[in-house]
Amino acid sequence: MSDAILELRDIRKKFKDNEVLRGISLTARQGEFITLLGSSGCGKTTTLRIISGLETADSGQVILEGKDVTDEVPEKRNVNTIFQNYALFPHMNVGANIGYGLRIKGKKKPEIREAVREALELVQLPGYENRMPNEMSGGQRQRIAIARAVVNEPKVLLLDEPLGALDLQLRRQMQIELKRLQKSLGITFIYITHDQEEALSMSDRIAVMKNGVFQQVGTPSEIYDHPKNSYVASFVGSANVLRGKALIKDGEFRIAYAGGTAPVAPPAHLPEEGAPIAVAVRSEYVDFLEAGEEGIPAVVKEKSFSAGMLRIALTLDNGDEIVASRHGIDFSLAPGDRVAFTFAKEHAVIVEDKDEE
Repeated sequence: MSDAILELRDIRKKFKDNEVLRGISLTARQGEFITLLGSSGCGKTTTLRIISGLETADSGQVILEGKDVTDEVPEKRNVNTIFQNYALFPHMNVGANIGYGLRIKGKKKPEIREAVREALELVQLPGYENRMPNEMSGGQRQRIAIARAVVNEPKVLLLDEPLGALDLQLRRQMQIELKRLQKSLGITFIYITHDQEEALSMSDRIAVMKNGVFQQVGTPSEIYDHPKNSYVASFVGSANVLRGKALIKDGEFRIAYAGGTAPVAPPAHLPEEGAPIAVAVRSEYVDFLEAGEEGIPAVVKEKSFSAGMLRIALTLDNGDEIVASRHGIDFSLAPGDRVAFTFAKEHAVIVEDKDEE
């Protein structure tokens, strides 16, 4: 890509017998917001440390601005990192913290003062130069950490779960602020989180990781609406994964599952009838039918309410559990009721029922 700012080429890393990264490749474009999304231990932080030069890959290449920096020391790479704990110097005021990197580079005092002033305006904390870190809230300290990183004008900014220590309301405010800041700066962000909602709301593209492998890289819409495999479907948005058999009925492609059937959008290459298939369906797309109607039979197990959504757990005849969700709390079904469920075929995505190795 002509606008590629960062490339990872077949990066591998082991710690003793533990293979943490197993040949990952990724290209980040200028000004792109990319999130590495995965659970603890999947390799996200190791990837960030290899990009920054704090860790050395066993094999593969790190290309920054078209230059191979795989063996370059961190200070020779035009990247900066923001950590969850902010890493501010407690004995320095805000101005000194932000200007520290510029002083190391030998910039003159008037130039540093002006750069610090502009950085504080950028993060909406003008006039805070003389505050000490312990006099500020968590959200303010996070903004200072961002200002300290961007004042050096890095080509790539690495963010290792930077909002993890904040409360929910402040975290959501900072998500909006970070995205605004990233767009105004035009800097490429490589962002780490295990929070699916955060990744979906902030990112241009998401790389879903598991066991040191990118399971799928795509836009939030691609990841959510067209998951590649059952892991991505289940991890991002907690989709239901139905494991049944392919069926052609009255000329329509369907899944036969748990004593019933439901329609599925036919793939480009139809599997043979009776072949095993896995279908992902988001909880909000599960539709209820009267018991006995053509669908998949189930029993309402429980109902719960959280964050404006009603969650209805269903137990199927084969023992599997499916979840449906609705906005609001007014829903007539009660635990123990027998129902059937189905879904529109365009909301049923056939997925690979295995992880990328």
